[in-house]
Amino acid sequence: MKDSTRIVSQNTFLNIEENYSTFFSEAPYLADSIMTSDEKLGKKINFKALPADLLGCYIRKKLSSKEVIYYSDEFDEHEYKYIEEPKFIWKISKESKEILGFKAYLATTEYAGRNYEAYFTPEIPIQDGPYKFFGLPGLILEIYDEKKDHHFLAVGISKEKKITIDDRISKRKYIETSKSKFVKMRKSHIEEPMKRMFELMNNTQIYEKKDANGNIVDVRKLLNETQKKMIEEYKKENRIEL
Repeated sequence: MKDSTRIVSQNTFLNIEENYSTFFSEAPYLADSIMTSDEKLGKKINFKALPADLLGCYIRKKLSSKEVIYYSDEFDEHEYKYIEEPKFIWKISKESKEILGFKAYLATTEYAGRNYEAYFTPEIPIQDGPYKFFGLPGLILEIYDEKKDHHFLAVGISKEKKITIDDRISKRKYIETSKSKFVKMRKSHIEEPMKRMFELMNNTQIYEKKDANGNIVDVRKLLNETQKKMIEEYKKENRIEL
């Protein structure tokens, strides 16, 4: 979700293999299918019409070591990955409900600045779940933060692998970094364009210009206002990790 007043949703997949699992959005797969089809038909690809990946990443978990690898797909210039070993402290309740015909029990935890409620089923003895979540004695079928800004719900389970994202991960050259450095890069990403604009203004010493109506515009003031708007938009993005 971009902000608390606008709800958006997207299908995601959790592919569970023998030694690892992969969590990803349906959007990249659909985009690839559309582009392949257009190329075969000789049609010009309309990139603006392709489905946007709201998740912006692929997450691979090594089930034995509890190691999480986060592959970022959100920057245009480079693609990054980092390794994390999140420590989830779960509190399991006797409260339960039915999800997809399975009896699911309530558990709570805290992660990255948010408190979560999850429902897992011991009937599927796999200690995994959506996003980075794992560690319960059964598959997590539903999880959401207490404000319900982010909500994952299982809508189907299949033994067959419907789609895969393995090629996207293996064929790309991800730059390895740490999580802390990645978070800093994400924050500075919106500041860099403005930084270059300020440098250009100082180098050319152009501090004023005229608008379409011939009025004098203070370039420095305009850039400061633009930067403030970009920072406010960043704050409204309501990322899953605070």
